[in-house]
Amino acid sequence: MNRLVNSIDNYFTHPKYPNLSVAIVYLRMIKLWEPRKIFYAIPVTMGITFVSQILYVLMSDQPFRYFLNLFQTGFFHLGLAKVVLFFYNHEKWLNIINWLSELERIQLHDPFLRPVVLRYIRYGRILHAVMYPFGFIVFALNYGENYVMVAMQMESKGEIDPTYITFFWLWPTEPLKGKLIVYPYVTLQWFYAFGGVCYLMAFNITCGSVVIGLGGQLEVLCEMFRRALDTDVKEEQERNLIRCYKRYIDLQDTHNTLDAIMSPVLFMYLLVASINMGMILYSLPTLEKSSMYTSMVLVSSLVVEAFYFFWHGHETMYQSEIVSAAVYGCDWVDKSPHIRRLVYVMSATTNRVLVFHAGPFNEVTVITFISIVKVTYSFYKLMTTTVTHGS
Repeated sequence: MNRLVNSIDNYFTHPKYPNLSVAIVYLRMIKLWEPRKIFYAIPVTMGITFVSQILYVLMSDQPFRYFLNLFQTGFFHLGLAKVVLFFYNHEKWLNIINWLSELERIQLHDPFLRPVVLRYIRYGRILHAVMYPFGFIVFALNYGENYVMVAMQMESKGEIDPTYITFFWLWPTEPLKGKLIVYPYVTLQWFYAFGGVCYLMAFNITCGSVVIGLGGQLEVLCEMFRRALDTDVKEEQERNLIRCYKRYIDLQDTHNTLDAIMSPVLFMYLLVASINMGMILYSLPTLEKSSMYTSMVLVSSLVVEAFYFFWHGHETMYQSEIVSAAVYGCDWVDKSPHIRRLVYVMSATTNRVLVFHAGPFNEVTVITFISIVKVTYSFYKLMTTTVTHGS
């Protein structure tokens, strides 16, 4: 067993990307890391499929009904949106990934900084060793149950309502009839959803790894400030402080870039996840037992994924808040007036709080996560109250 675990760990280890090893190896597995042109065919095909569903909604005689059905599967469509935005910002992602990885490789040779870097690298690897299987298990349970229920309806009724399965390629008949039509149709749906989940996980793990790395580098910076004056040479003390401050500016710039490219995706996820969780909770009492269990698993996965982003966003905010205090953690008391003045100025100018955003209004923090849970519950209560009063 240990040999198997070690072999898997070695497979997902890339010496060039210490913290981002798992994400980079996974991107290579699904052909998103330095892809050849032929591998763009898969996301392009998925994009055409998704557009066909939008057209189906607009051309149908029940657009609201089908829009709700499309929105309920938005969790899987987000994978396509995420991969599109990943390629749109590809150059920025490469710059951030390469810069963070280069810093980590250098710091791993520093006896004082190495423990800090190893700690957050180990944490990220353990976390993603859980997140990857969790994401695909949720997919397997949901689409496995979906496939079984479709088969049961086909065998008992001989037809299935198209709202039970996602509609592709402007399918002409309602309801769907015939095993030779329905089973291939549902199989294509499974492949579409699987591709969406693959891209979804790729973006999530890449974002998570980079955010963990940014928070870890803020922690490294605190250690650098604390040790900046551990020398008796005045010129070297000044150089160390200036180097630390330049690193702080670089981390600020990296955060700003990362926030800009992540914010639209996190906003879409916030919207889809919040409403979906409410709709799933609302529909639980009307579902069959197997569907109820898989829906509960899907709600749990949405909560876990939201917490994954918002917890690490909160960690980055917390690490940025303690940088200013870390400046005073160095041995500055008996140093020259010039060095003491530098310490004071740097402490006063490293107090900016680095916060990620999901859209223009929502901060990616644990406080916002709690608000999401409250909004979801409020949406659920609103729907149940409206239906109760209407009946």
